[in-house]
Amino acid sequence: MFKKIVLVAFLLSLSAIWLPEIVCAADETIYELSEQLSSKFPTVEAIKVKFGDGAEWEEETMPSPHDPGLTLYIKHMKHPEMEIRTMGYASEDGDRLIILFLNAKKAGFVDFLGVDIGSSKEDVVKKFGSPQETEGNELRYKDENEFCLVTFIVENNKVVRMSFSCYPD
Repeated sequence: MFKKIVLVAFLLSLSAIWLPEIVCAADETIYELSEQLSSKFPTVEAIKVKFGDGAEWEEETMPSPHDPGLTLYIKHMKHPEMEIRTMGYASEDGDRLIILFLNAKKAGFVDFLGVDIGSSKEDVVKKFGSPQETEGNELRYKDENEFCLVTFIVENNKVVRMSFSCYPD
């Protein structure tokens, strides 16, 4: 019995050493993806240029829950091959745009750090690591605070859909 307790304590100590590194790696990769998407789509106009006239737009404004003096602009684009939701706001440094949600269904519209529709499951794992969650054919990665989620749907070892969602506090 004593040996089992010592073994369990040892394994727990190892998980305390390695688990934070796994979480940090996922956080860093998700942060890198967020930065990539923001640089590819810095403005709503850039999104409109990329997707042209085939997109439908819905827009709404709302006060910030943290600063009632700040107005948030939510813009939701639906395109046959992709969907994207953004939140924009004006700041002292100029307008800011945050990608809240992106769902890609066709190759060539956007990649997630080099992973695109048609990439292999191995490509996903090579770039993002082992998934933190799997359900059916979904590979899921999330940041430590669970504000951001990256999902890859894989069929026949190929990515057929991928999504990024982030819920800013």
